[in-house]
Amino acid sequence: MANLKLTKFLKQLKDEFNQLPKDLHITRKAGAYVAISNGKVIKIGNPQIKYCPLFKMLFNKKVIDQNAIKDKFDWQIQNLGMFSCHRIIAKDKIIVPFGASEILMYAVKRKEIDCAVIACEGAGTVVSNNPALIQGIGAYMNGIFYTSPIKEIINKIKQNNGIVLDENTAKIDQYSGVKKALELGFRKIAVTLRGDETQILKKIRSISPSKIEKITALSICNSGITKKQAETSRDKADLIWACGSRYVRQIVGPRAIIQLGVKIPVFIMSQNGIDLIASYSGDNNFKSNLKEIKNKHYITSNKYKTGGIKASMGKFYVYLYETENLPITTEDEPAPLI
Repeated sequence: MANLKLTKFLKQLKDEFNQLPKDLHITRKAGAYVAISNGKVIKIGNPQIKYCPLFKMLFNKKVIDQNAIKDKFDWQIQNLGMFSCHRIIAKDKIIVPFGASEILMYAVKRKEIDCAVIACEGAGTVVSNNPALIQGIGAYMNGIFYTSPIKEIINKIKQNNGIVLDENTAKIDQYSGVKKALELGFRKIAVTLRGDETQILKKIRSISPSKIEKITALSICNSGITKKQAETSRDKADLIWACGSRYVRQIVGPRAIIQLGVKIPVFIMSQNGIDLIASYSGDNNFKSNLKEIKNKHYITSNKYKTGGIKASMGKFYVYLYETENLPITTEDEPAPLI
């Protein structure tokens, strides 16, 4: 279980440093927990994935090991100020073509949702309707599992029209974040959750429909989740990122309506999910085609065959194809899947 693994990692940290550092942030890459304190990587677990096409694209690393992971986070700290008071917090450049923050950024811009409930290191759960803040926080962010307050990050978020759920503890509580968004008057809300947060996902789904117009749940950071967690995400989430998870591909993929991307697919499970990715396109005809879909389809930035519908999505072109079965697979995927 992911929580037991995190507890073990925290214990190891405590044993090594005699106590947990006051400034501590724990994220994960390739199935390995990564601890960062005072702007430095202080501990990396053992990666369970040795290759990832996205990691290769972003950081030009063909093999994922502890050194590659450290280089990746060192780059983020030095160039983006992540995990430190120098954090760049607002940015609207697309980094990952089918990334969660990219999709949310456009969904807010185009009024498909009123706000997003996300998580940021140094701040915890954040509610915002600022597209640049949503993208600035999420563009390079892996799942955040533990964090402590960094006042400079919190102040920057507040200056950019973001609400921090708990400034004193920087707690990560996406259910309370959704409740806070409702208190603020938002009614069309999107929320990101790690794949291991399925109990929180269930709580969010228990919110009375009379209080909301729409809650769209995005399941991210799914490498290493359990079979049961994949089943819950399949039944409760609207969009699910496959990451390096074989269970997401095996359990979620066949039930998806649309697959977005091929190497690291995003599975669209509901009408809310379709509406969200439709807002990522500025092509009204394409939006109509998506919203009227009855059969299974996949969307790719590569033209695999003739007959696809070409359209813009974000700032690039994609092709929409009908298919009998999902998922669509490729040899160029994370390896090994966990």
